[in-house]
Amino acid sequence: MFSTRRDVGDETAAADRGPRRLTGGPNLGALTRQLDGVPLAAVCTVGRAATNTVCVDDQLVSRAHARLTRTADGLRLQDLQSSNGTYVDGHRIHDTYIDDGALITCGNTDFVVNDQQLRRLPTRGCGDGITSGDGIRVDGVGLVVDGGLRLLDDISFTAAPGTLTAIIGPSGAGKSTLSSVIAGVATPSTGHVTFDGHDVHADYAALRTRIGMVPQHDVLHHKLTVRHALGYAAELRLPPDLTSADRDHVIDAVLAELDLTAHADTRIDKLSGGQRKRASVAMELLTSPALLILDEPTSGLDPALDRHVMSTLRRLADAGRSVLVVTHSLTHLDMCDQVVLLAPGGKTAFCGPAHDVSMVMGSDDWADIFGYVAARPDDAHQNHRRRLGLGSGTDDVVVVPRRMTRPSPPPPTSSAAHQAGTVGHRQCRLIIADRGYLTFLAVMPIVLGLLTLVIPGSAGFALATGTDTAGEAVQILVILIIGATFMGTALTVRDLVGERAIYHRERAVGLRPGAYLTAKIAVYVTATTCQSTIMLAITYLGKGTPTSLVATIALTVATATTGALGVLVGLAISATVGSTEQTMPPLVIAIIAQLVFCGGLFRLTTPVVAQLSWLFPSHWGYALAAAAVDLPTIAPGAPQTHDAVLFEPS
Repeated sequence: MFSTRRDVGDETAAADRGPRRLTGGPNLGALTRQLDGVPLAAVCTVGRAATNTVCVDDQLVSRAHARLTRTADGLRLQDLQSSNGTYVDGHRIHDTYIDDGALITCGNTDFVVNDQQLRRLPTRGCGDGITSGDGIRVDGVGLVVDGGLRLLDDISFTAAPGTLTAIIGPSGAGKSTLSSVIAGVATPSTGHVTFDGHDVHADYAALRTRIGMVPQHDVLHHKLTVRHALGYAAELRLPPDLTSADRDHVIDAVLAELDLTAHADTRIDKLSGGQRKRASVAMELLTSPALLILDEPTSGLDPALDRHVMSTLRRLADAGRSVLVVTHSLTHLDMCDQVVLLAPGGKTAFCGPAHDVSMVMGSDDWADIFGYVAARPDDAHQNHRRRLGLGSGTDDVVVVPRRMTRPSPPPPTSSAAHQAGTVGHRQCRLIIADRGYLTFLAVMPIVLGLLTLVIPGSAGFALATGTDTAGEAVQILVILIIGATFMGTALTVRDLVGERAIYHRERAVGLRPGAYLTAKIAVYVTATTCQSTIMLAITYLGKGTPTSLVATIALTVATATTGALGVLVGLAISATVGSTEQTMPPLVIAIIAQLVFCGGLFRLTTPVVAQLSWLFPSHWGYALAAAAVDLPTIAPGAPQTHDAVLFEPS
């Protein structure tokens, strides 16, 4: 289609690794000759702002998105630090020279440089931001995983714009796997998936905003209202230079399209199953995708809600989108334009309108049809191939092997600071919205602080005057340090695993892992610092403060820092377990280990045990706290004493 003549500046090779020709796309030459274009002056700017040479009404386009400049060396294209990037033939560029015929993508909008003009490819005319093209095309797709297990085998079909396609089949036939491949989440071993002429996997970064994927399980924070959930999603997915009013306009339009306006201020956990599923769809519609894929959207719904969801999908398809739905429900297949029936092993057994299935399969009873394809998947697949005139073997179809790689994560849509701020603000709202959890957070430091008052004695952090108070300071420090560790760990141990599905979806649309984790740490460290302060305040009121202001500050810092490290321990546990139900055993083990290795129960003198204790935050927290209150002086003979400078066992 075009060639890159010369890269400009110091951009990395990965950013400008060279555009490619489109495969299977529309005839751009014939198409663009019929379009009105903007003559390319010396300088031509593209963006959402009215001051640009080419003003684009696309919320995914930045106010100042890209610039085309005529130079002696040719036509130079520069990305103006846009949020969603500028792409040439599916590859992101920063500063490059292009030739006539180049396909330029900004947001959801495509342009072609043709006859010294910049021509915009037309929309489908059914909704802003939905681009023209030939829809989705699946060509000979197969997927083999490690060990040689074949999950998909030679699947081919097309789904034009404005169509609703149902993917059905017995359990284990590969329906969800196929939807993941089409969405670009998984890479096929053979074959290709193209969307509007772009290779979905090779050009995923350019296409990610045009593909909406709604997983089987809701990727929503149930404690938020619908409007708040969509608001945070819009902040993460839409350009940061979009005003709050513009974002609200996008959200209101999506709510209206899905009949959710009346429920905008309802908490998601108060919605019905069908309403929650529509809220999940609304999340994806924020970027005006032209391809919408849903995995089991009617699972667990009653017949009335099932019909309502399918009617909604029919409307979304009628608006010009290509809609693919994986479903076990067969009641409303008449609403679909075509049905793709998969047999076990990921083989196609039927593809066509639902009303043709009885003629092709010899029965209109879906139970009989499913039983046949489950028992004889190879025969069903070969019969399907013969109906298409492809013969009885896979040699008739030429498929291109692909190198198995994990799909590259898309480039971020906004700065790390912006994303961290959004995630942090959302996390604060989630904590406040969960009244039971908030009450637990408030009560826990009070209870732990009161426990220090149960310790016999009145010396507190002063010099022990009798045998009955000799261990008082040690016992107080153990409760404070282990209490801080417990609060920090318990605060976060269920967090990451509880929203893993949400994170994976947000990661797929450009969320930075570093920004996400930084926001979590910042919010929870702040929370546990407040908890530690409350616990210490109660202790100081009942047992008195250390002998000096410096010692009091040092003890406060030691306790708060230990709590902050407990936050990291909790996040580490949450990142490694498979479900929220699995968090309790490692939490208990972690807290007991922190207690044993803190150094306040017995001397850690055994060589291996002493070195092992260095791995536990409570060891260093107790060391700092003991040094702060001068434990060797006020509690002679304590199990473990620490040097006031090095905080090392003396």
